[in-house]
Amino acid sequence: MAIPPNSGATLYSAIKALSNEVTSDVIAIQEVDVHQSRSGNGNQVKEIAELIGAKYWAFAPSVFGTPGEKWEGVKEDLIFDHSNPPPNREMYGIGIVSKVPVKKWHRINLGKAPLGMPLLIAGENRARFIYVSDEPRSALVAELENGISVTTTHLSFVPIKNAMQLKKITKWVERLAGVHIVTGDFNLPWGLAPKISGWHDLAKGATYPSWKPSIEFDYIMSKELSASDVIPKIHNHHGISDHLASSITIR
Repeated sequence: MAIPPNSGATLYSAIKALSNEVTSDVIAIQEVDVHQSRSGNGNQVKEIAELIGAKYWAFAPSVFGTPGEKWEGVKEDLIFDHSNPPPNREMYGIGIVSKVPVKKWHRINLGKAPLGMPLLIAGENRARFIYVSDEPRSALVAELENGISVTTTHLSFVPIKNAMQLKKITKWVERLAGVHIVTGDFNLPWGLAPKISGWHDLAKGATYPSWKPSIEFDYIMSKELSASDVIPKIHNHHGISDHLASSITIR
């Protein structure tokens, strides 16, 4: 699930509406703000944790500053959580919220494409092309005490680079014991993510743009679980993002 710039009140109402459809033990989120003036100067990951009553949360910043404006990439293995809160500095990245106890957090740095590219950006009336520079990418892994690892990521929009990043993630998490689930905005259409990784697509369906979904950019995949092991759902648009949220319930 991607969280765009949002006021605290809008985020609260959207999450509450989504919570009426599904009661999640773990929520993986992308494009989240921490201490950004455009979104009320809060910590969106912590706010979501408090909204659903989750004790465990972590945030992995991709950039310091504001995307599309002034920013610098994060090169360190930074992870902030309830025991190590982020400093009062504008940041943007990915996060995980969990009601299940987390044994350990991990970060995988994925780098960025050297060049950006023109992107077709969906609009309410019509799409338009803009040139966008790539940002540093990473993956955040929650190694849960129940034997499941949950990974979230927001991959590059540059072709080939995003495929390489996905292969790096799956190869890395396969070293962990237990069941593996990888989710996020992969920027890979046409069902390419499971074909590239060899993993199972657990929640097939178009997720972008949220107001008229026609492309599957967002995936929940597993190496061990198959579609018959879960109940998938693509959720309604509650104004929380330009992507639809997806979920699975393990049978």
